[in-house]
Amino acid sequence: MPDETDSVQEEKIEEIKENPMLRSANLELEKPFESEVHESMHPTTMFGVEFAPLIIPLERRLQTTVVLHLVATFFFMGYGSILLGLYLLFFTRYWWLTVLYAGWFVYDIETCNRGGRRSEWVRNWPIWEHYRNYFPVSLKKSADLDPNKNYIFGYHPHGIIPLGAMCNFGTEGTGFSKLFPNIKPYLLMLQGIFWLPFLRDYMMTAGGCSVSKSSIEWILTKEGKGNAAVIVIGGAQEALEAHPGTHTLKLKARKGFVKLALRHGASLVPVYSFGENDLFDQAENPVGSKLRELQNYLTSKLGMSPPIFHGRGVFNYSFGLIPYRRPVMTVVGKPLDLEKVENPDETLVSQTHEKYISELCSLFDTHKTEFGIGEDVKLTII
Repeated sequence: MPDETDSVQEEKIEEIKENPMLRSANLELEKPFESEVHESMHPTTMFGVEFAPLIIPLERRLQTTVVLHLVATFFFMGYGSILLGLYLLFFTRYWWLTVLYAGWFVYDIETCNRGGRRSEWVRNWPIWEHYRNYFPVSLKKSADLDPNKNYIFGYHPHGIIPLGAMCNFGTEGTGFSKLFPNIKPYLLMLQGIFWLPFLRDYMMTAGGCSVSKSSIEWILTKEGKGNAAVIVIGGAQEALEAHPGTHTLKLKARKGFVKLALRHGASLVPVYSFGENDLFDQAENPVGSKLRELQNYLTSKLGMSPPIFHGRGVFNYSFGLIPYRRPVMTVVGKPLDLEKVENPDETLVSQTHEKYISELCSLFDTHKTEFGIGEDVKLTII
């Protein structure tokens, strides 16, 4: 199973030692880092590809396996289920299984817009602790949240895949319910995900729901109080801005979530995930380039962006679909409480949107040095 090279491990040890936030967020990982740097763990380089060493601590093997499971689920479960269903339907005597699931699918199609079908048992699986420790991911709060109110969490940035959002709000890996007692998070996703067999069901057990307007309104009006609709505001297009070390958010024209918050009197909560953009490398695609033009065209047609990216592999560190082992620190900001306005005009929406951006920038500036980001670095809002 894979792991870091000696040089990368040494850099991580120094990074954790120098950064108080990372050290306090995951003290348990310092010992593995120290113990793993020894002669029996040298990687091998062949034909320009760096292969993982054979001797890896069991804990690290488990971490990589869980992350591989999640990435494989995201990329392959839905489409693989379609192919399996077609095979059963046309080439075996078990065609009735496909018909049976198709009937269930039609019957259940609107559940993702009606609060989903969360399972606290799934959300509390012990494997999510390995998921958290792989990077590691940490969750920090700025203020307590009143369980007698409802909230819209604006999650930034999207990254290639919002793995930090999944860990913090789709599982109890970082202890969300302990940090925010009696607050129920709903991680909102593209509607298209809920058209994919089995993937839709799995995502709903994690508290996943559609990011459609009707879904958000259901959460804010039909599920009582103490609910948090978690929206990755930048969406698919922001994934095209996800390059390591960058902090560019697609937010200037994204005002729909503000309008919904005003209409239902929900508090807006900015959330910034430091390190989300560092988990994969992406091909250079500056605005105006042929690649970006093609990506923008495909995004407009498909509803999801096609970034050209890579991380590490299962048995190598040079390429693959598994994210790098790089820390992610998610900070939940203070709520921006809003008065309920059933028909907010554009002026009020714009003013509230500006306040939200101001709170988000303040959140970033307050915590960026804890993550090793320079004082002169600012968020770029496009």
